[in-house]
Amino acid sequence: MSIDIHNQLLAIAKKHCKPLEKIILENGVIEIQVPKDLDIFDCLAQTVVEQQLSYKAARSIWKKINDSAKDLDLKLIDYLCEKNTTLIRGDGLSNNKIKAIFGARIAVKGGDITLSKISGMDDEAYKKTITSLWGFGDWSAEMIAIFYLGKTNIWSEKDLILSKGINQICDQCELTPDELLKIIDPYQSYLALHIWRHKD
Repeated sequence: MSIDIHNQLLAIAKKHCKPLEKIILENGVIEIQVPKDLDIFDCLAQTVVEQQLSYKAARSIWKKINDSAKDLDLKLIDYLCEKNTTLIRGDGLSNNKIKAIFGARIAVKGGDITLSKISGMDDEAYKKTITSLWGFGDWSAEMIAIFYLGKTNIWSEKDLILSKGINQICDQCELTPDELLKIIDPYQSYLALHIWRHKD
């Protein structure tokens, strides 16, 4: 499937936007790799950790959190709770991120958010559900949709790297960002992945 999508994107870029064609050729085939063993809570927590951080910084904090949980022989959902607040701060999380994760924990524990529930929702209901959680905005909902649910047509307007990247691409061809996104539909997630990899 990814090779077919890769070839379709290449054909579109070759016809409409040469700078994008160059990026796609440099990146090669990209897949949306959905983790098979990541719990919904772990996904929500990881998304909070990644908010407004570089990939390197987020990866470092996420590793510390996982290491701390393993040291106590706990699952993340059992480690990331109020009695461990001091330890969690020591892992590098701010108070606001801790609050967001604790709220997500309550929602998951209570059964308000499950993989089966959010997988079966339409886009509007899904986004409303995720953004109803404290500390989760559109960006968080979009990242979860791409990297946990494997949605192929998600574009995050509030992602600074994507915004800068698509504008730089469009400055070199006769398309506006909106026009390029329309042409790429229904594979906007793959465009995002190509821009992220190009900017990494």
